[in-house]
Amino acid sequence: MNPPLLKSAPRSANQARLLLDYIEREHLAPGDRLAPERELAKKLGISRPSLREAIQVLQTQGRLLVRHGIGVFLLEHQEPHHSIEELFEMREILEAPAVEWAAERRSEAQLVEIKRAAEALRVAVADKPIDFERVRLLDMNFHLTIVKSAENQFLNQTLGTLQEIMFRSMDNTLKLPGRLEASEHEHGVIVDAIEKRDALTARLMIIQHIHNARDAWIKYSKKAEA
Repeated sequence: MNPPLLKSAPRSANQARLLLDYIEREHLAPGDRLAPERELAKKLGISRPSLREAIQVLQTQGRLLVRHGIGVFLLEHQEPHHSIEELFEMREILEAPAVEWAAERRSEAQLVEIKRAAEALRVAVADKPIDFERVRLLDMNFHLTIVKSAENQFLNQTLGTLQEIMFRSMDNTLKLPGRLEASEHEHGVIVDAIEKRDALTARLMIIQHIHNARDAWIKYSKKAEA
């Protein structure tokens, strides 16, 4: 995976993935205590504040237990029993108002960030062979950049949850023939609407985008079961 492009991905999600990879490499088991903060940050090659962000993300997901003054412990991870339909429903609930508010409230600097996220994703999709894990991270970053531009603090507090929902709901759907191209077109319409401050078009397009992704998932699932 290309390190410079990964800088475009949400920092906390990216650092959390690094931490999860470390846990897997070290074969840590539930109940094991992670290395002290300074040592662990050095092993991961990240700053201590970045490590704290990663720990907070994994704590929110129920993967880590933080006992202040004692240490950070690995918990038994249980996949939430949400259907894929529920995941896409939650994306619509969170992202539809977010993209509408982003169109109404975004600053010029935020518009630049949204366009930059879209361009990083476009470059990754054009690169052959396609690194689907990298594409998924950059796709997630594009959506989360829009959410952050909505300028709603309560919505920002859901970012950790939305990251997890998007990471799971994007699994495999982008590999379906034609889905990447369709998704890129939909992203272009969304960016254009945000730039023009066309909140209605932005909202309708993100809903259509999520519905198309859901339909792609259903198609993939049926194909896998056949």
